Amino acid sequence: MMPRALLHPGQMAWLAEIGVDTHWLAACPEPVPASQPGPGTGPERPPVPETPAVVPGLTRVRAPAGFGAPQAPAPGIDAPADCPDLSALEAAVAVCARCARHGQRVRAVPGTGQAVRPHYLVVGEQPGLEDDAAGLPFQGDSGRLLTAMLAAARLPQGESTYLTYVVKCRAVGGREPSPQDIAACAPWLRRQIALLRPHWILALGRVAAQAVIGVGGDLDELRGGPHRHVPDQGEPIPVWVTHQPSSLLVRSAWKAEAWRDLAGLAAAARAGSGSL
Repeated sequence: MMPRALLHPGQMAWLAEIGVDTHWLAACPEPVPASQPGPGTGPERPPVPETPAVVPGLTRVRAPAGFGAPQAPAPGIDAPADCPDLSALEAAVAVCARCARHGQRVRAVPGTGQAVRPHYLVVGEQPGLEDDAAGLPFQGDSGRLLTAMLAAARLPQGESTYLTYVVKCRAVGGREPSPQDIAACAPWLRRQIALLRPHWILALGRVAAQAVIGVGGDLDELRGGPHRHVPDQGEPIPVWVTHQPSSLLVRSAWKAEAWRDLAGLAAAARAGSGSL
């Protein structure tokens, strides 16, 4: 879960820059170190074995058009669909060798947060350097900015949030995920969504938006919502799309756009317009 009130002065300044009333938010002069797990995240995960085994065999999965075929899944799991709960999925992701990224990671980053029917599932594109070291998503400056964004938007039940990425492992140099990387990880994400059954999905960035919605398009075409994620079973889940926090750190002109996107999500959630 994301804290709603402990914001660092840089984030307070960002919120003030786009016209958000920040008097109700408390500043936190000393942010939590990236390597320290947040409340409710549990103990730090152990290091991943350097050479995990690979077991052949896959079941059919659905991924956005144009993505390559998935590679072999993790040991002990014939396919992500065989994971009965999030704990099993996290253990399988930790030793996954479905793509070449497994040989470059320090830790896989399955996700963290409210694991029982969260109101919001926040999906980013891929782990950064600090995420890779901690085994937890949205660490460092981008995570603190995301905290500020979600707190400022005052999302209804905003404390009920689960955080994850489309691609669960970092690549050396932080290169953008390839279609093969995304195809290899897409079954893990689909299974996460099926297990979590969130009320809303917030996709951050073009890669996340395309993977969650299952369509192509530029981020400018996909921003806002509602779009929808169609699970293998159950009702469609409404999806909102905005910029990823890491891009806002280097392109300040997009901050107002991100604010409008989140304000739209908050308004839709308050109105209860989640049905599609």
